[in-house]
Amino acid sequence: MKNLGVEQKQKMKQNQWIERKQQTEQQIKHGHQAEQKQQRKAPFVEYWDPEKHSFARAESLLEALGFADWHSLPRVVSLVGAGGKTSTMYDLAGELADRGARVLVTTSTHIFKPDQYETVVLPRLSGLFGQDKPDRQKYRLEEGRILAAGKRTEKEGGEGKLCMPEDLGEETVMEMLLSRFDVILIEADGSKCLPVKVPSSAEPVLIPQTGLVVACAGLTALGETFESSCFRFSTHGPWLKRNASDRIEPEDLALILMDERGSRKGAGGRYYRIILNQADTERERRLSEMVVHALPEKLQQACVRTTRETCSAGEDKAAVK
Repeated sequence: MKNLGVEQKQKMKQNQWIERKQQTEQQIKHGHQAEQKQQRKAPFVEYWDPEKHSFARAESLLEALGFADWHSLPRVVSLVGAGGKTSTMYDLAGELADRGARVLVTTSTHIFKPDQYETVVLPRLSGLFGQDKPDRQKYRLEEGRILAAGKRTEKEGGEGKLCMPEDLGEETVMEMLLSRFDVILIEADGSKCLPVKVPSSAEPVLIPQTGLVVACAGLTALGETFESSCFRFSTHGPWLKRNASDRIEPEDLALILMDERGSRKGAGGRYYRIILNQADTERERRLSEMVVHALPEKLQQACVRTTRETCSAGEDKAAVK
């Protein structure tokens, strides 16, 4: 009986320890989510309303992209193009996590290592499953969490950057990833921080599992020269039939976004959406509508506009004369 009493006491202590551990984990989880929300400044998002022939306010980026919730979103999303691509990816990751999704953020090119999320630096994503680590459960994320993962870049000047993991896109690895994450967001293009780009023969880097391609462009490129604001124009932009000193017009940006030699390169039959970022002044908002009108009707309905300013659409916080 004495031994039984000791065993019961030990079991009670163990149960109390487990209960405290679970409470602590829940506190950490909710605290982490709250911290992520505080660090993130959500953009002002609008979608193109074909009936009104103008942009209309959307409650979220997910809604503006045409998806009711993350359950209807393709599970692998690749972001291509230029201006605002990384910010858009993190905005979408934050929205998905707020709705309870487990999100993996990675790259098939290069990306700056994010400070706001837990980040794992490793050569192969299979390392997340325990093949290279003793703890197989370490990266089994709970609901509403974001994990960033990538390989350390060896390129000169690549400090603070991650590059494509060696096994990203491999069928068995992707199956394992999708058993642990609800959505995988991939930055699949590079633009050297310029607002617009035309892809090279090796770009963008879309893995076979990509279900949605999101093309980003910065409206600040409009009125600037191709030479100064369009990445790879000199080497891969002859098809645009423009000179380096020419100003980028709304029709030029529309052509880049709609053409299969531009942002739609490799998209094929996948879902395709366009995000016009940097609509921070009345000038950019007006020009963004001109870009949309230059697109085919089907692509007009796939257009989203964002601004980082706190002013609402139609109000010009930084008026342009």
